Amino acid sequence: MFNKINFQPFQILMATAGIVLITLFLNLTVSAQAAKDNLRPAALGKNGMIATANPLATLAGQKILVKGGNAIDAIVAAAASLNAAEPYMSGTAGVGYMLFYSAKENRVRSLVFGGWVPETFRITKFKSDVKVADGAGHGQMESIGPRIASVPGNLAGWAKALKDYGTMPLSEVFESAIDYLENGVPVTEFDQAMWAGTVARVSPHAESRKIFLKNDKDPYVIGDYFSNKPLAKTMRRIASEGIDVFYKGEIAKEMAAAFARDGGFITEKDLASVPDKVQWVDPISIKYRDYTVYNNPPPGMGIQQLQTLKIMEGFDLKKMGHNSVDYLAHLLEAVNLSRIDTDKYIGDPKFVNVPVDMLLSDAYIAKQRERVIAKVKERKAGIKEETSMNILPVAIDDPNASKYKYATTSLSAVDRWGNAVVIIQTHGGGFGSGYVAGNTGVVFNSALDWMTLEPGKANTVAPGKAVGWCIGGMLQFHKDGKPQLIVGSPGSFGILQSVPQVALNAIDFGMNIQDAISAPRFRWKDELGLVPAKEIIMETRVQPTVIKTLRAMGYVIDTSLGDWSMTVGGAQGITIDHKTGWIMGGADLRRNGYAVGW
Repeated sequence: MFNKINFQPFQILMATAGIVLITLFLNLTVSAQAAKDNLRPAALGKNGMIATANPLATLAGQKILVKGGNAIDAIVAAAASLNAAEPYMSGTAGVGYMLFYSAKENRVRSLVFGGWVPETFRITKFKSDVKVADGAGHGQMESIGPRIASVPGNLAGWAKALKDYGTMPLSEVFESAIDYLENGVPVTEFDQAMWAGTVARVSPHAESRKIFLKNDKDPYVIGDYFSNKPLAKTMRRIASEGIDVFYKGEIAKEMAAAFARDGGFITEKDLASVPDKVQWVDPISIKYRDYTVYNNPPPGMGIQQLQTLKIMEGFDLKKMGHNSVDYLAHLLEAVNLSRIDTDKYIGDPKFVNVPVDMLLSDAYIAKQRERVIAKVKERKAGIKEETSMNILPVAIDDPNASKYKYATTSLSAVDRWGNAVVIIQTHGGGFGSGYVAGNTGVVFNSALDWMTLEPGKANTVAPGKAVGWCIGGMLQFHKDGKPQLIVGSPGSFGILQSVPQVALNAIDFGMNIQDAISAPRFRWKDELGLVPAKEIIMETRVQPTVIKTLRAMGYVIDTSLGDWSMTVGGAQGITIDHKTGWIMGGADLRRNGYAVGW
């Protein structure tokens, strides 16, 4: 991933605490398209790297690395900081997944803190709830408020990772998060758009309005500073007393009482069960060309990404050409087939049988690859002139458009010792359920809305069941037993499409990680209830002649979101050159993404 790079003059910027940030303007010879799309140089360093969806979160993590902390310390600091820097995306009462490579143990481990259905959950109580779409468009419960919240795992996940592999206490790692929450952070253009698109999710709830709306009614805009002093107080208590105060102590009692008062399902018993549920498990993996590729097991849906890669391994991608008609057609079909499997099979393994070995077997992948080849051949044979039937006009500048409502984030970190970690964490919808429990300042997720109400499905909602999650999809590519690429992305079910595209850009097309992230992407509109998908979102930086030909092949392509759209994800990633020691980081321009190395 560091080949084909010609280093041009670079700047060395001195930052606080003696941090040296090195940025280089890179000239890739991969293709003119890659150079055109590289609006930002990749970050470089040798002692560590962190990439998140917000500069302040990246700074929080980098401060920890400079103080001597490792990748786990840094990524937890960054993740907690998002309570303030990205309050609509994730937080303490959110849910997530972690994929971690321990250099000392020389192994990859998965940590699932993805949320659980409360034991007292009942579907019948949703009839009178306020309905506000979360932007996923999957048409399930689509409600907000306390009934839609899953039992949250983020805090337990952060604490478990710190306890087992970190070097610093919560009190030190949470310093930046508490500072941001107490003293406020500036609102960016991206933040303003997110607030405008999700204000309806918090407005029905009094405690939420006090925190997330100005004067109990107005969204935050550029020029404002957002703070959450009640949550700062809560986080300070957790930092000093430990997570038991949140899951079993006074804070747990206050939150459970609020849920009981307001008709929610989460109880003290539910909260108390979380720390024991958050345990390390073995990842799943495949061989892809010269790499071993790791991902999270079910109930994470990352198996879809592994299937996609294995199908594409059978083609000469370089010969096809990056984002060519042939390449995109084969990748579109591979993704679509793999998504059908995810929708059919993936759920909590304690409740349903998930045939992981079968889904990743050579025999099954070979059959899927033949289906891809046949489908592309069929589409080419039926090629026709572009018509209005496969062009979808949508208002681009509507602040309430679904592109502003997704609520997930990704973080990646590598340290000087070779540890490498990726987190994807989420609220589910913008500001999650929109519900703040009591006076804690803690807004809860809306994870239950990402399960299906249809009986008998793998991811059918049921008391005590773990949520089957697209957020489990992240990748680590290892060669010779060491990580060389780690990458994750938000983007709803598009996560399962965006991450492989970035990885293929880096692995097969030789792009550096920033170019791989910046390159134009697509995603099927394959939300829950819309599988198999019929429509595709595609960024218009894909060559117009390619889009025209794909449409002529019968693909229904929506290009209304323009050159750049967060709907196709917001990836963060890191590559490691073990021969030279250089670490390269990339972050997504589609959001507030920023990578920093030292």
